[in-house]
Amino acid sequence: MTTVADILSYVTARSGHPLNADEGVRYGSAETEVERVLVCFVPSVPALQYAGEHGYDLVLGHEKLYSPYDPLVSRESHPDWPSWAPNAARRKLLERYGLTYARVHGTLDELVVFDVFAALLGLGTPCYERGFAKVYEISPRTVGELLQDVKRRTGLAQVRASLPQGPRQLVHRVGLPWGGLGLFVNVAYQQEVIEQGVDVLIAGESDDYGFRFSADVGIPMIETSHIASEGPGLCRFADQLRAEMPALQVDYFVNAPAWEVF
Repeated sequence: MTTVADILSYVTARSGHPLNADEGVRYGSAETEVERVLVCFVPSVPALQYAGEHGYDLVLGHEKLYSPYDPLVSRESHPDWPSWAPNAARRKLLERYGLTYARVHGTLDELVVFDVFAALLGLGTPCYERGFAKVYEISPRTVGELLQDVKRRTGLAQVRASLPQGPRQLVHRVGLPWGGLGLFVNVAYQQEVIEQGVDVLIAGESDDYGFRFSADVGIPMIETSHIASEGPGLCRFADQLRAEMPALQVDYFVNAPAWEVF
């Protein structure tokens, strides 16, 4: 019988290093025996409800189980976080259905998430690479043309973008602040690829300050969303886990966007 620990060992064997401090079992036991695994981006109430109602044993997610960011490892947690309504709602579902939740975050970024996003965008081989700071050369085009191509490749009906020099600005050197690296709290990533001469950024999620950071030096940024930039890689990981551990039923849960556009 396969255990949660066996699944996490498969991940660490592929990466060649232990899990990061914010990864591993966040609810339940690593010794839990598993027959059915649900891979997801975030363990939202709908995701946990679906897992429980459909008989999964393990939810293997990319993002944190509770808020603030990760109270189980942070030294700056609010002491009353367990009573916060969203946290209590998730914990209640885990308890009700006897689910185990394990998080694999940066290790999956490293193994599959980043590269699948780049491949989805048709970017090819990086011309610069240092860890996650990768830069890609594309044939020169206007940022407006690139924006439309990003929409087509991701299947998004709409994207947000900062266009400090307008849609006709020519671009050819791309940086990828995927996931949450377009957010202001992570602008050091923007700075690192800006230093490598990027003239356009294709991001996961950003915010007002994050957009303004690169826009102030004339660099446009196209925002796809956190889930759009990471979901395809997580789906690929579910396929890989299913192939490597055929005794398991492994499925991918599509987390819907948390908002609508009106």
